[in-house]
Amino acid sequence: MSEPLTFIIAGALDQRTGGYIYDARIVEALRQEGRTVDVISLSGRFPNADQEAAEQLATALNNLPEATDVVIDGLAMGMLPDIIVQQAKRLMMTALVHHPLGDEQGLSESEQQQFHQSEMTALAAVSQIIVTSRFTERRLKVLANHYAMPIAATISVVEPGVDVVPMNAAPIPGEPLRFVCVATLVPRKGQDVLVQALAGLNQKNWQCDCYGGARDAAFAERVEQLIEAHGLASCVQLHGECDAATLTQAYKSAHALVLPSWYEGYGMVVTEALARGLPVITTTGGALDETLPEGAGLKVTPGDVKALTQALSRFCDDPELRASLKAGAEAVRETLSDWQHAGAAFAKALNPAPSFHNGSQFEADWLTLREEADVTFRSQQLPQKAAIWLNERTQTPRLVDLGAGRGSNMRFLMPFLPPPQHWTLIDHDAELLNDARDSIGKLENAQAGIRVETLCTSLDSLVHVPLQDADLITASALLDLVSQDWIETLVTHCQARDQALLMALSVTGEWGFTDADDEPLSDDDDHWLQALFMAHQHRDKGLGDALGGQAHETLVNALEQANYQVEQVATPWLLSSANRLHRPLMTALINGWAEAATEQAPEAATRIGEWRERRTHSVASGEVGIWVGHCDLLATPEKRA
Repeated sequence: MSEPLTFIIAGALDQRTGGYIYDARIVEALRQEGRTVDVISLSGRFPNADQEAAEQLATALNNLPEATDVVIDGLAMGMLPDIIVQQAKRLMMTALVHHPLGDEQGLSESEQQQFHQSEMTALAAVSQIIVTSRFTERRLKVLANHYAMPIAATISVVEPGVDVVPMNAAPIPGEPLRFVCVATLVPRKGQDVLVQALAGLNQKNWQCDCYGGARDAAFAERVEQLIEAHGLASCVQLHGECDAATLTQAYKSAHALVLPSWYEGYGMVVTEALARGLPVITTTGGALDETLPEGAGLKVTPGDVKALTQALSRFCDDPELRASLKAGAEAVRETLSDWQHAGAAFAKALNPAPSFHNGSQFEADWLTLREEADVTFRSQQLPQKAAIWLNERTQTPRLVDLGAGRGSNMRFLMPFLPPPQHWTLIDHDAELLNDARDSIGKLENAQAGIRVETLCTSLDSLVHVPLQDADLITASALLDLVSQDWIETLVTHCQARDQALLMALSVTGEWGFTDADDEPLSDDDDHWLQALFMAHQHRDKGLGDALGGQAHETLVNALEQANYQVEQVATPWLLSSANRLHRPLMTALINGWAEAATEQAPEAATRIGEWRERRTHSVASGEVGIWVGHCDLLATPEKRA
């Protein structure tokens, strides 16, 4: 049985806009898949939230048990980042973004910046993000870069589905052409542009019916005035908000959908029209350029009255063009997915299966996934002792982080160590170091005396790695990858320069599963799989024959022979079966162990796959937890007389 899901929205779920229809259909599809979904509708003003809205969201989240799965529509959270940041620490929070709030038409530059920065702050705190188009995915990344507010969460794209409906008939020669516009009356939808474009048509053998609630009274009045001023009252009708049956009939009798929007995060009405084989005349605003495939309609630049007039005129005047566009729409119709498919994709996005492959994206995803566990279980005592040692040695400590990745080790250690600090982050992966620079830049600005530089180079030979000026060399989760020669080279280097070592979360090679009381389980298949995994750990990972779980003990022995004072602290990950926040990491571990075992013994792939499936299911159902052995150490040189 899957875990219950809470879906939070601003206002009632039955509102007739694309965003609310999407939310409602996803909720329906998830329930049809057997998922329990509780919908919470918030009162108050959104998105520019008032006090009532803030209190409603805070209360709704406070009332949820720890580790609850919760999806929050972006309209309900974007301007309340403080509440999101606070609650994201205890809830499995997914943001559903239809389009960035700051991209709404009619905002001043300062208002746009305020919306963008507030929403990006909230998104930086959530576990996952789901968007409704590839365009919005790219747009969020552009905003993250523009405002220097990186998003750590995985962004998944789940496009809307469509209903299976009968195909519209082509217009009968000589009958008036009927355009339908389905969009709320707000400036972003551009009905004022549409009316002006229609007024430019020479022919009058057409009718345009506009459906959508007047969400902006001043704009609705402007559109009505334009209709009256251009003498179009007999052929342009504003019908207001309507029910599903009325809209179905409107689509059925139409010959083309017209959507003059300045910007859309997806444009669901476009695919609703295409599902009926109905051509579309729209703009290239936002995602619309991608939502409408070529050959199924006409696209113009947003706000260009003349271009829209020309497109409408071509459609009215050219029967061959109409036939061609209708054929194109009918061809697209066959490629569209239904809402059940969208619901399945949404469910998969909520519970992603981490994949273990080489490359920066894998590394970034894995490092993000493990960072919270690293912070929770690693030693704080040893960094405090390192700070005392550094204070006695120098007023400006220089620190080198080997295999720094995205900089999480530095971010953890920095508060423990005396300022000023000069850090050098070293990694072979330039993309990860770029991520580190993005996240650390604000730390340098916020805290005086913090200086950080990065170096992209291989760690296979320490000869060319600039360690000479370091007072303390540190690394996290690195040792299992290195060879004995590598460790001996490092210790020799440190001994010659009286440098300290602070190594965190070095795996000991031991791991296993635990029951509901967090007691270790003994299972023959687990032991068999573990043996394959440990054998795989001794393969060359680019730093020589890897020591795997033996690396920590090898380093301790080498340091003691070099007359170092060595302090060790056991720091195992204890991932509880009862803590749902740990389950994505546990799933990732199972997948990683299974893939390593398969590389080691490909002939046993079937048995390994069965083991993976059994253990993944037992984690997902809350039957078992996982423990992984780690050890931290601080090594300081013997004081010389």
